[in-house]
Amino acid sequence: MVGLTSTMSSDDHRDCKTRYDELLERLHAMSRRIDEIEQDQRMIVDLMQDFRDLIRLVVTRVRTLDRRLAAVARWPSVLQRLDERVARHFRN
Repeated sequence: MVGLTSTMSSDDHRDCKTRYDELLERLHAMSRRIDEIEQDQRMIVDLMQDFRDLIRLVVTRVRTLDRRLAAVARWPSVLQRLDERVARHFRN
């Protein structure tokens, strides 16, 4: 390896320099692309968190409506008992 540099022609040096510059440019482009991918991933995570929060709100709302429906479903029996009390009251 020690004697290799002295036996290289100036064209070989230019070719090496060109390849080195191309490699640096590709690495720089790859670095920019990785930054873009990281930004996209952060945006996706933010969207998923928003979606999770939305789902939690929907679940809470559905549970509330379910409880209200259950309460309304009990009304006929309550009204029937009330009707029976009123009927008994007026019979007495």
